[in-house]
Amino acid sequence: MNNKMKRQAIRLLQTFIFPITLWLLFAVLIELKGGNNLFITEASFKDIFQTSVLSAITAIAVALPLSGGRWDFGAGSIMVLTGIIAGNLAIKYGLNLMVLILLCIVISVLLSLFEGVLYISFRVPTMIISLGIVMLYEALSGLLFDGSGVRLFMYPKLALLGTQPYCYMVLAIVMIIFWGLMKYTKYGYDARSLGNNALLAVNNGVKEKKNILITYLIVGVLLGIGALLNASKAVVAPEANLSSTYLMFSSMGAVLVGLYLSRFSNMALGIFSGTIAMSIFSKGLTVYGMPSSLNNIILGIFIVIFMGITTNMEQIFRFLKNNLSVQTK
Repeated sequence: MNNKMKRQAIRLLQTFIFPITLWLLFAVLIELKGGNNLFITEASFKDIFQTSVLSAITAIAVALPLSGGRWDFGAGSIMVLTGIIAGNLAIKYGLNLMVLILLCIVISVLLSLFEGVLYISFRVPTMIISLGIVMLYEALSGLLFDGSGVRLFMYPKLALLGTQPYCYMVLAIVMIIFWGLMKYTKYGYDARSLGNNALLAVNNGVKEKKNILITYLIVGVLLGIGALLNASKAVVAPEANLSSTYLMFSSMGAVLVGLYLSRFSNMALGIFSGTIAMSIFSKGLTVYGMPSSLNNIILGIFIVIFMGITTNMEQIFRFLKNNLSVQTK
């Protein structure tokens, strides 16, 4: 093994050491508790990874604008509205799976680009624009098709991509294309430049408005795929009162953890690792017997502690180094 392969192997290990450590921790804790350890069964593995597919795609769609400093709450409402429109049209007109995939992507891209155009036109913070978009799209989800939502999972041929192993193939394709886009294209370079220092990037010739529109285009494609997977596994009901934001917030832990882990490899692998870690954490708490009412509280505390430690890593190391040097003296 040459030096380049060794470095790549080390970076890969650094990216995934966190979910591996979490899994081992819960495996030991549940084993010590006694009884049948359901956490280490094949069914548990399948559940963790299948749950992670939709979460990972949603997390990438949320992380992409967030990496440029833009908080966007519209992901959930776009997925819900896309699923309702595309799913009902596919069922009503007897469309096949390929047409449904294309329909989901086209509708989602249009909804996402509309938000991007509003942001560029009014230059209002994305947080405000996206909240307005959420309210608009939620209202539409309750008006269209008599507010009946969609039950795509009742049509196995249309819901095929939401099942194993096809969902893993979808995720792999998404991650590979996203990785290539961010690493080898001018868009990826410009997006990283804007995320690091927007003013400097613009002064060096990066076209911010064009980059923002391309970002919303990519987000639209990701959310279109996510909408299909979401509609393939459960009833998609109309949302109201910003309730669709749960789809975005449920992936926020994976986004925050994943963006940190991405520094060891790339954003696609980092987000996937963060998603797996959050799925393991949630599954571990459930199997351990923790009351469901406490799960979100514990997850929230965990994310705060994780972000606090990783954000202040240099200060923590400096503090420990100073204390150790004083003690040795």
